[in-house]
Amino acid sequence: MEQETNILQYLLKIKNIQIFHWLNEDELQKILLISSILHFKKGETIISQGDVGDSLYAIISGNVEVSVKDMKEKKVIICRIQQGEIFGEAAIFMTAKRTASIIATMDTTVIQITRKDLIYFFKTFPHAGNKLLMLIILNLLNKLRHANEDLVLEKQSDVDMDYVDTLIQEFISESDHRPEKF
Repeated sequence: MEQETNILQYLLKIKNIQIFHWLNEDELQKILLISSILHFKKGETIISQGDVGDSLYAIISGNVEVSVKDMKEKKVIICRIQQGEIFGEAAIFMTAKRTASIIATMDTTVIQITRKDLIYFFKTFPHAGNKLLMLIILNLLNKLRHANEDLVLEKQSDVDMDYVDTLIQEFISESDHRPEKF
């Protein structure tokens, strides 16, 4: 990981990130002043499952893979997050262990904002802070909706019941027919 020192060059790029889109240029500059711009190489871990986090991240360029370890410690890929999207935002609201690992799938640049700095921003610039907070909450709700949809799909059977009925009928009807060797 490499930290960028010339953060103001990213002003126009962060305007394209979902949660910052509605902030004006002055508000964006203030966000940059409390942020860090970090560069990660392909394959580099940004967040490790189980670590306690205190920052949210937004992808300026590149993309990342979200994965969890199952009960057998096997890596299971959950999704990919693209340029303009955010991750780690739950750490703004609570101190808890990260539920997934985030790994750069290509060279990736992110903006990182800590909970402490974001709370300062909310208090100091309430109008901009309210816009930002609403967009973070909407983003979390959108992720929850997609997670619920995925759970519903997972609960539905992948097996075509008509096929199963046909297979069982064939099995039952063929069970009456014995091979000649018996």
